[in-house]
Amino acid sequence: MNRHIFICTLLLFAALAATVMAQEPADQSIVAPHAKGAQTYPSVVIYTLSTCPHCAEAKEYLHQNNIPFSNREVDTDETQMAELMKIYDEMGVPEQKRGVPLLIIGNKIRMQGFTRDKFEKAMHDAEK
Repeated sequence: MNRHIFICTLLLFAALAATVMAQEPADQSIVAPHAKGAQTYPSVVIYTLSTCPHCAEAKEYLHQNNIPFSNREVDTDETQMAELMKIYDEMGVPEQKRGVPLLIIGNKIRMQGFTRDKFEKAMHDAEK
């Protein structure tokens, strides 16, 4: 009897694993702030590496200031890496000067690297 329960449990877990594996991979995440406020912001898309300290700093700033953003990790998603390279090609950035984070603000301002002052100016400019 115990053997039958064990086999049924194994089959159940195998079926569950097969269902999860068959699902489409999730798109890159849109990270929204937890707190709702009256403040509205231009759209922000940030291209990052999962191991990049400057990227982590930028994302932490966005979280702390309740600024919603879409995070595109280029080291875990080949499609996002190709999109980032296309953006850099359009910007005319030489390969040796390409890096992350790259922030797209309001679909019009492209900011390579992150500093608080540079970001706040770009957000202000995007609202014009």
